Amino acid sequence: MKTHNSKSSIYKVLFLEIVVTIILLNSILAIINIRDAIKIQQQSEETLKNKIRDEIIGLSDFQTSALQTFEKSFYDLQKSVLEKIVSEGNTIDLKTENLTNNLRSVGLDTIFHDLYIIEDLVIVNTTYLPDWGLDFSAFGQERIDLLNHIQKSKDFYAETFQFESSTKRLRSYSYQATKDGKYIIEIGSYSEVADRIMDMLKNRLKQISDENEQIVSVNYWFGNGEYQFAIIDEPLNRYIPDTIREQAFIQTKDMITDFNVLDQKMNIEFMYFKQDPSTRLPDFALSVITNNTNRMEPIYKIILRQVFFTALFLILIIGIVYLSTRKLKE
Repeated sequence: MKTHNSKSSIYKVLFLEIVVTIILLNSILAIINIRDAIKIQQQSEETLKNKIRDEIIGLSDFQTSALQTFEKSFYDLQKSVLEKIVSEGNTIDLKTENLTNNLRSVGLDTIFHDLYIIEDLVIVNTTYLPDWGLDFSAFGQERIDLLNHIQKSKDFYAETFQFESSTKRLRSYSYQATKDGKYIIEIGSYSEVADRIMDMLKNRLKQISDENEQIVSVNYWFGNGEYQFAIIDEPLNRYIPDTIREQAFIQTKDMITDFNVLDQKMNIEFMYFKQDPSTRLPDFALSVITNNTNRMEPIYKIILRQVFFTALFLILIIGIVYLSTRKLKE
């Protein structure tokens, strides 16, 4: 009898030791698998973002090269138009002149070009009616100083290509004062070439997000510390925290943060790109938004799998011990 009880006690101790060992080993294995899964996931996300960054740098370089190729001829066209109008300034009243006719006379139209007559920093005549009466002093001292310099020097001045927040199109402006210095004539022009380049960029950004399940949006942002706008209008933009957009442009560096869209958890990374000053193009930021709502799902699957195998081993051990102790009792 004592021998039988002794054997039963040994089996119970052995059973407990085996159970504890199985649970411990499976816990260690689960921790290792979870750490590896998290590391692989992070490396995959980083690799994808670096791939996107490199591609956008390549597209930006192509954009810059293409714009520089036709930039001179584009500004030469604007310069010739302004010089023609300036030469006619003594025979026409620029304040009441039908500027659309002036554009047509040089083979241009208001689809791609607009003329503005500026007097004392205010637009007093234009082919673009929404801007009639616009006061440039509202844009700050830097703009006032620029126009005063143009009016005083009477030299042709061409601005860099800039993105309009309303149209999301590249547009350039050139200026020249009349001979008497009374008016400044401004021409604002869109470029079909620039439009095609930007359409190509927009299409590629949309394609990148379509090709990658975890990426919700890829967008291109322009602006400064006071305002920022994306070239692709989408509802998701309104949920992006204002602070991270502002700080990316104020600090001119990459920024990353989490935010919520209804019941979805999102992560956004702003990648800031500084343009070479010689390109005369503004700096920009690339935003990559990923959906992190189900980001932990692979980890949960690993945990559930380990729990399943642990339970299975325990059931097998319990079965073996149970059968063994029955035989002892018999």
